[in-house]
Amino acid sequence: MKLSEVIEQVKKEKPNSFGAVHCTLFISEVESMVQEFLKIPSDERIKYIWERDGNRELVAPDPYSALYISYLKGRIDYSNEEYQSYANNQAQFIEDFNEFKSYAVREGKIRRTRESRIMNWW
Repeated sequence: MKLSEVIEQVKKEKPNSFGAVHCTLFISEVESMVQEFLKIPSDERIKYIWERDGNRELVAPDPYSALYISYLKGRIDYSNEEYQSYANNQAQFIEDFNEFKSYAVREGKIRRTRESRIMNWW
């Protein structure tokens, strides 16, 4: 799913006053969580800028890209102080993210890193 598609989908499901630039910041937050789980080194992690990355594919593939939608809806609710709706969307995000994590483990998507030094040799 593309960044612009996530924002458009959320605008349809949950009309709000947040612009694409602001929504991109929220999506970058969750994308950081996804990339951290996949053990992508911090210097290789993607941080989105709307003007440059609007048509860029997000890291989590379909159908697991639903986690971006639930996260963005939750962040919008939290910012608007709609805490009951936030709680519902946060619960949905946790479920979506757990499904993504299961997929990543099952399919071997997590990067394997080697220790650069040996600790506690003896």
